[in-house]
Amino acid sequence: MNISLLSSNTFQIQINQKLPKIELNFAQTEQIKQDENTDRFGRKIEYYDYYAGSYGDINIVQKYGTKTQTKEEALDEFIARQTKSILGGAFYNSTFGASDIRGISEVREHTITIEDFEYPTFDSGYFFHNNYYQYGKIPQEYYLNSYANSNLIDTKFGKAELFLDLAGDNDRLGVGSFSSNSQLFRFDSDGNGFVDKNDTYFDKLKIRAYDKDGNEIIKKLSEVVDSINLKDFIDSKSNALKKLEAQKDNYGTIEAYENSLQSLKDYNPYSIFKPEVRYESMNENDIKELSKLADEDGWIDINSNLGAFNGLLGIAYAKQGIDGNYKLEELSYLGANSQTNSYANEQYSKFNSLYEDYMAEFEALNGFFDSYKQTASDEIMAEFGEMIENPEFKSTRMLKIEREFTAITGLNFTLENLQKVKDSFEKDRANTANMLKDTDTLTAIRINKNGTFTLKFNSGREIIVNELYKDSGKAFDIELNLNAKFATQIELNQDIDLVVSAAKIQDKITGQIEIKSLKDLGVEIIKKLSNNKFALQTKDGKTIIIDQIYTRLMPNNQNDINLIDDKDKFYPKPLRIWV
Repeated sequence: MNISLLSSNTFQIQINQKLPKIELNFAQTEQIKQDENTDRFGRKIEYYDYYAGSYGDINIVQKYGTKTQTKEEALDEFIARQTKSILGGAFYNSTFGASDIRGISEVREHTITIEDFEYPTFDSGYFFHNNYYQYGKIPQEYYLNSYANSNLIDTKFGKAELFLDLAGDNDRLGVGSFSSNSQLFRFDSDGNGFVDKNDTYFDKLKIRAYDKDGNEIIKKLSEVVDSINLKDFIDSKSNALKKLEAQKDNYGTIEAYENSLQSLKDYNPYSIFKPEVRYESMNENDIKELSKLADEDGWIDINSNLGAFNGLLGIAYAKQGIDGNYKLEELSYLGANSQTNSYANEQYSKFNSLYEDYMAEFEALNGFFDSYKQTASDEIMAEFGEMIENPEFKSTRMLKIEREFTAITGLNFTLENLQKVKDSFEKDRANTANMLKDTDTLTAIRINKNGTFTLKFNSGREIIVNELYKDSGKAFDIELNLNAKFATQIELNQDIDLVVSAAKIQDKITGQIEIKSLKDLGVEIIKKLSNNKFALQTKDGKTIIIDQIYTRLMPNNQNDINLIDDKDKFYPKPLRIWV
């Protein structure tokens, strides 16, 4: 796949690489001068411990270095690190682990220092694959426009600041503010290009704004927008290249500049979104060109034609997931190793390790909160009781495993879904393994005489698929409805929602492709054709032949601010005049 190796705004550095010692310049740190240096809560600032701790794991302990924390401070630290991890998109590894959660109420000495800290990595050690964590990444910086780099989001009431409020206390700790709107890419948990109610943590996002008198307004994000279209933050390729060109003199050599220029040209900023909003069916011309690479037996060897495949953005096929729904599986033909065991056993072993590690962390964290409840004062329980009784905070390892679980299964993480996959493996190991994300490498394709395709992998697997899909190089506000391709005639007409379902229709006069809902087209009956296409029969007796049925994603329709009452509008943050 011709997807650039340019790094995103999230660093991925191999674990065990040591972080150089940081010399803190306190003169550059703004502090409120009182009797002594204190934080916003009046607590004495202990610089070294604070910075050392901020690089540790979210599983905090009550004592590290020279600082002993109260349970209240420990809980605050827990919330703060959870918030920073989610906003930063990086979950840190350190010397802390499940045993530290169990001992969190004990006074124990830990020797972690800045020098000993290990850089973060996304490799949880199970199914790790270069593409697993593409969702939640931020596009390469040259592809971010001014709106993405702003820290003010547009709403129908005016501009507002975003912040993450995990504890439901309006970010009392002051750690949840967005440094820029580009961080919203990390909240698109379903990868469809929109941040909305279907995404994890959407209900924890809030906005801070001001009324015309300068009074602060805090609302849930869902109260002021239905969704945020992340494609609004992505700049054009031409603008991205201009930004790079403006930095040409900083590259030192012409070779370094030209290499970066080519990488940027090849880079697809939309690759961070899921394939169902990026891919299109291969047409007859695509298949004809592909067939030119076949040998006399009809097989297209990937290694022998690597140059041709590197020129493609991506190829995918439809596969059924654990939940019974179909999704696109992007084919990998670079970088993966052969399986050391049978494919089914390999997948089962990896998942079983993932399952056991998560449950161990889960039980340890629950043990901490149980211990906390037994020893916390009445005042603390009055303030934090609901949060402690129903903790939504998770260890770093839990968060990493949850992301990996979603990446390999396509399911939102819940304990029920985790157990569902575990039970599925116990019932039918081979079938369950094939429903997870592919971890082997495509080695060959054969175009069969009946129009199907045989895919061969380095694990020894061979599968037959009816259709191949290609990456469009962009993202759409519609999503492929792959279930429609595999539904029966009866299921198709029973299950399809004509309001949200759409088709691409070519205007007879202008020749332009338009996207129209099936309801607007007046569709009464949908028929499946033998060539994988659909016939739409309308109320006025017309028949429209289409290749695909799509689902229209929620548009970000913001009402004209001029129609909003002045008392409800948002105004710029008032300037404070210091005497």
